[in-house]
This record gives sequence, C-alpha cells and structure tokens, in this order.
Amino acid sequence: MLFQAVLTSALLTSTALAAAVAPEQLPPTVRLQLVTRSTTDEIQNAALINKAATAHLTNYGGPVIKNVIVHPIFYGAANYQSNINSFYSAVTQSTWYSLLTQYNVGSGTAVNGISQAATKTRLDDVNDIQVLLKNLVKSKTITPTANTYYPIHFAPGISITQGGSASCQVFCAYHGTIDISSLGVGTKYLYYGVIPDQGGSCAGGCGSNPSTMNNMFSVASHELAEAVTDAAVGVATVVGSPLAWYDATNGEIGDICNAQQGTTVGRDGKTYVIQKQWSNKANACTSS
Repeated sequence: MLFQAVLTSALLTSTALAAAVAPEQLPPTVRLQLVTRSTTDEIQNAALINKAATAHLTNYGGPVIKNVIVHPIFYGAANYQSNINSFYSAVTQSTWYSLLTQYNVGSGTAVNGISQAATKTRLDDVNDIQVLLKNLVKSKTITPTANTYYPIHFAPGISITQGGSASCQVFCAYHGTIDISSLGVGTKYLYYGVIPDQGGSCAGGCGSNPSTMNNMFSVASHELAEAVTDAAVGVATVVGSPLAWYDATNGEIGDICNAQQGTTVGRDGKTYVIQKQWSNKANACTSS
C-alpha cells in the first residue's frame, strides 16, 4: 500500500463530557483540522469507523447560522474564484446541505466573492486575519449579520499560522469567530473560515481526489458545515455554551467524518465533491 496523508481531528478530548459534571476545558487547537500520516489505508479506515461508532452531536445552546449567506473573500490571486462562487451558491441548496435541518439549519445562499490585495505572504490568525476582517467591517466593505459567513480563500504561496501551528504542515483549514459587539454593527459575532490554497505543500494531505479544486471543495465544505452548526466555536473555552452542535469526544460535525469525501448535486444541476458530515438521525457519515 502507498502511504497516504489523511485528515484527523484536533478536537479530541480524553473522555466524553457527562451531563452532571462541570464543563470540560476545550483543547487549545479546537479550530484546527490536522494533517497526519497514516501507514496504510486500512489504518485510516479503521480509525474513522471506530470514531464514528461512538459519535453523537449534542446541542450546547450556542448559535447556529440558520440561513447562511456565504460571502467569499479572495486574498490575493486565489485559484478557482469563479468555481468557488458557483460551489457555495450550489451546495447551500443541495441534499448534502439539507442534512443540516436536523441541527436547526435551513437552506442558504451565496454571493460572489470580493477580492483583497495580498499585502503579506505570512499571516497570523489573530494579528492579521482577524484585524483584516475587523477593518473590512469598519470600512463598510462587509456587513456581518447573524447569517453571514466569510470563507477566506488564499492565493498560492501564502502561509497562515493559528495558535502557533502552520497551514499545510499541521492543518488544512479552520473556521473561527470574532466578537465584534464593540463595533456597533448590530450583531455580536463575525463568522469566518480560513481556506489556504490546497496545492503546494497541502497537496496530498488535504484530500484524496486527484483534482486540487475538488479537494479544495471538500475542505471548504467541511468548514462550511461546521461554521453553520457550531458558529461560535472560536470564542468557546469549555464544552458548553457558546458551543452549539458538538461531540465532546470527537469534535464538530465535519471532524467526525474527516477525510471521507462524497458528492452532491447542487441547485445548478452540477455534481460537486464535498466531505461527508455526521448525521445524528442516520447515526453515520453521509452526503445525502
């Protein structure tokens, strides 16, 4: 067998949270999606099966994005921009997305992305990305609401650090939350995703599809599903509110099904590669 790089969760805790005990501390890498190395496909598949066998998402009462409006942001000359616009518009009204109704999430929409000039090739989440987003709010370039989600797609050659970990070395993508209540724009949180270019050093470690674009779609769908079902994870410090749908042992809806790609037909009639997501109703990872 060939060695294969596979995605695993950074959201594991040693034991599940019992309802009667004090909230368990979240691990510091709660927003990361790790890249690890597996020796064989069999080891990968066994780990995913064992993980899913014990999974269940619990609602801790935090916010979900009920009817998402996806606003992509392209930082620098990001690849596949028109395809990304079509992807978000299509999959937010697909059978894959309709699985989220069991988590109090309805269908969504998307608008075409906006471009931001790349002023740096190395960005830190707190010091650069969150500052950029706040400045876009202050300049009224973007107007966050309780339903908006801003996935940032980065140009090739741009590296990102989050919590001291580096893109394509430790994680493939993540989603986060910024408390913007002090900006006085009528909503408490800004929800965003960070999607590095999936070529270069990410290639082969962030999806098994031979197409870099399809692996990017898979990673983007992972973060989209998690953002809408667990929107305030970026400001959570314990297993409890403001988390929404979360599994104290296995993590968020996408983490339970990490590395399991599938397809869905979007509202445009086209087929897109997505990552499967956990269904409490089906008690399985599924794409429809």
